[in-house]
Amino acid sequence: MRRENRITHLGVNGEFTFDQMKMSRFSLLCIIILPFLAKAQFNDCIDSNRINPYYQCNDPSFDPVCGCNNVTYRNGCEMTNVGGVNYSSPDQNGVCRSDFFFFYYYPNPVFDRINFSMQFASQEISPATMLIYDVYGNVVYSMLLNNIQDFPTFPQTIYLNNLESGVYIMGIQSRDVSKMSKFIKHTY
Repeated sequence: MRRENRITHLGVNGEFTFDQMKMSRFSLLCIIILPFLAKAQFNDCIDSNRINPYYQCNDPSFDPVCGCNNVTYRNGCEMTNVGGVNYSSPDQNGVCRSDFFFFYYYPNPVFDRINFSMQFASQEISPATMLIYDVYGNVVYSMLLNNIQDFPTFPQTIYLNNLESGVYIMGIQSRDVSKMSKFIKHTY
């Protein structure tokens, strides 16, 4: 007795069947899966399974990396584990040109000092100003940053002993680009 393979599928225009067709599992898989794969779009720049905004890189080094997604990360650890980025941008060195500059400081919360690092995008060196504001918008600290380069340098230590406990905003401005970051100041 001959065995008949019959696959029935309810389509848009009604029912249709494949009669007397001997299909291997691989053929069946190709018929079902390949149309979905053809429509899928893969992004080899970012692996969404690795994105973890809460991941803490134990490496405090400041070595900016421009990811293939055109976002600047503090170092390769952050790029890979926080952003889920698979590789850096091949045509940009360090800070992405679209970001103009990138800065990082630690620790936060601050007790008596911060370690501040900043880097410009390649061939974009310019004087910069650091302003620290209290919650009322008053400038409580200012500093001219005129020795910042387009390559990583050692962090500068900035003493903030004279600030009261509270929330502060650090603003960095160079040319017409301004970036802000919030930090908490504690006293013992």
